[in-house]
Amino acid sequence: MLSQARVYMLAADHRWQWEEWCDARQVPRARIGDAKRVAFDGFLLARERSPEVHEFGALLVDAQYAAPVVADALKAGLDVGTPAEKAGAFPLAWSTEPFADALTGAFVKVLVRYRPDDDDAIREGQWAKLDALQHWCRGAGKPLVVEILVARRGEPEDEFEAVGRPGMLAGFIAEAYRRALTPEFWKIEGTLSREGARIIDLAVAANAACRQIILGKAAEIATIGRWFAAAADSPTAAGFAIGRSVFWEPSAAFLSGTRTADRAAADVAAHYLQLVDVWQQSRI
Repeated sequence: MLSQARVYMLAADHRWQWEEWCDARQVPRARIGDAKRVAFDGFLLARERSPEVHEFGALLVDAQYAAPVVADALKAGLDVGTPAEKAGAFPLAWSTEPFADALTGAFVKVLVRYRPDDDDAIREGQWAKLDALQHWCRGAGKPLVVEILVARRGEPEDEFEAVGRPGMLAGFIAEAYRRALTPEFWKIEGTLSREGARIIDLAVAANAACRQIILGKAAEIATIGRWFAAAADSPTAAGFAIGRSVFWEPSAAFLSGTRTADRAAADVAAHYLQLVDVWQQSRI
């Protein structure tokens, strides 16, 4: 079960990104499952090498392309979760219904795209879907992770990254709490701004049962380290949920035939463990 104290999540539930990559290179989409297996094997290697990952590591992977990975992870007693959303969809739509057919993991993640200036009908429709998902998760005994992505629409980039996006995230979280949406974890875009991190932390902390984990956006590890540092004084920041920064390059090299599966998995493990070290250094 995900720990509120710490979460080191390897997020490997990407679907449309792999579909585009495969289609552009005439690689059969059936091979996407092989890339997921590489990420899983890398996670297992890291878990063997690190007591921290053994205790706090978690894996997020989709049933669409990696149902055997989900099954193997559950059989091994790992913290493995599955995504609820249809990949790339806006407004929010489900990958499969009923939920039980797709949400076979031990926890559930849902990605929602949000702007306060979206059409009212879109926003209300998404709130209704989130409420339904939370109700199902509570009944199924599965923790819920809500990922919020806020796009920039013409705002000055530096100001938006520092306080604009954090302010919109805080507004979404406050509205969620008002509607009794209280996921165990918010999956949040990082910021380089300590003020931005403070805004997010205060919003999450309005419900003592909730925590936040920082997502990666395929950024370089050095950049992610700066996000971790900005959130160093945030009591609600419990870890990360990062994927492409860890597994994309090794897995793509494997699918391209320039790296063996074992070598690719070892590289995934090394990148993942590096992120764990960067997180721990940011807490000192």
